[in-house]
Amino acid sequence: MSNPSSIPTPRSTPSIRILAVLGSSKAAVQAALHGESRFSLESHVASQCTRLPWQAERQPDLVLLEPPTGEQDRLTVWLKELAVQCPQIPVLVIGELLSVSAVQALLTLRSTNMVPLPFCHKTFLDQISTVMRSESSTSTGAQCWSFMSAVGGAGATTLAIETALQLHTTSAMVKKIALIDLNFIDGACAAYLDVPANLRLGDVADDPDRIDEALIDAFASPHASGFDVLAAARNPLGFQDINAQSIGQLLDVCCTLYDHVIIDMSRWMQDWTMDVIGGSDALVLVSELTVPALHAARDLALNIEASVPHNANRLHLVLNRMSKRMFGHSISMVDAQKALGRKATGSISSDWDGAAQAVNYGLPIGQGTPKSKISKDVRALIDAIESNNCKGSAPASARMAS
Repeated sequence: MSNPSSIPTPRSTPSIRILAVLGSSKAAVQAALHGESRFSLESHVASQCTRLPWQAERQPDLVLLEPPTGEQDRLTVWLKELAVQCPQIPVLVIGELLSVSAVQALLTLRSTNMVPLPFCHKTFLDQISTVMRSESSTSTGAQCWSFMSAVGGAGATTLAIETALQLHTTSAMVKKIALIDLNFIDGACAAYLDVPANLRLGDVADDPDRIDEALIDAFASPHASGFDVLAAARNPLGFQDINAQSIGQLLDVCCTLYDHVIIDMSRWMQDWTMDVIGGSDALVLVSELTVPALHAARDLALNIEASVPHNANRLHLVLNRMSKRMFGHSISMVDAQKALGRKATGSISSDWDGAAQAVNYGLPIGQGTPKSKISKDVRALIDAIESNNCKGSAPASARMAS
C-alpha cells in the first residue's frame, strides 16, 4: 500500500519548557538561553510570586528557582508545592547557602541540582543537561497505558495508534514508543498501520524467559512515523497459545526498552487481563455515544474497579465520535455522563472521513489527516492522563499485577 505524496511529515520536535521564577539572575538566564532553540522560557519575577505560577494543563519540563535575597522561606514554599504538584519534574536552584528547611524540601524531589553564583553561562547549560539526564535515568520505567473498547468498534485501536504517534512527536526529549496489540484473535493495529504482524508470542509461551531484548527486536515492526508496533497475525484461536507468564515477560521487557508502552487490549477477558490492567499506569475505556454502549462502559468500569480496586484512579472513560451538532438525536456530554454514572475524562470528535483516510494509507490520523479534530482531542486526553498520573500514586514496578 503506497502513501500519498501529500502526506505531511511529523511536526518538528518542540522545545523544552522551562518555568523560571527568578531574582537578580533573570537577565543572565535569559542571555544564556538566547539562541538556544531547544528551550522555551516562561519567566516570572520572584518577588512577585508568593506561590508558584503553576498551570496544571501546561506542565514544564524543567523548573528553575531563585528566591529574592534573604527570602529562603519563599524557596521552601515553592519546593513544597512542587513536591505535591509534580515531584518528578527536574528542578534547578540558583544560589548558595540554602536554609535547612529549603534543603529538606529539595530532598523530597527526585531530580535536583544547584547553579552556583557568580552565574556562568556554560555551567548553567551543563547543569540543565545533567539534571535532565538524571530525571531520565531515575525513571521507574516506561509509562504503560492500556486502551480498551467497551463494545466492538468503539475506536480504542484508532485512539491507541494516535496516542503512540503524539507521544513520539510532541515530546521535547526523543522517546521510544511501543504499540502492543494484545488482541490475538482479530487485533487491527498491524492492518491499520500496514506493517508486518511479527509478534509470535505463542512460540515462546512455554519458555517465557526467552523473551529478551533481541526477541523484542524481532517481534517489533517499526512504523515510518517513529514508533514500534508489536502485533500478532489474526487467528481465531489466537488466545489458546497465550498464557499470563508470557504476557508478563513481554510487557516487563518492553517497559525496560521503551519510554512509553501503549497497549491495545481486547474487551474479551482472559485470565491475565485484569493483571495487565492492574499493572498499567492508565486504562482508557472507550465508549460510543449510544445508550447500550454507555451502559456497557459503565458495567465494565464497575467490574474493573471491583477486580482491581487500586487502579480506580487510573481509569479514564472516553466518549468517542462526539458530534458537535446543536440539533438532532446526538447524545450530549451531560446525558452520556448520566448514563455512565460518572464524569468522562474527555471526548473525541467525530471525523469518520479523516479516520478512514488515515487507515487506508496505513498512517495514524495525525499524519494521514493532520487537520483532523481527533488529533487535538487526543492531545487533550494525553494531557489529562499525564496530569492525573502526576498527582496519583507511583506506577507499578511490574507490568502484571499479582
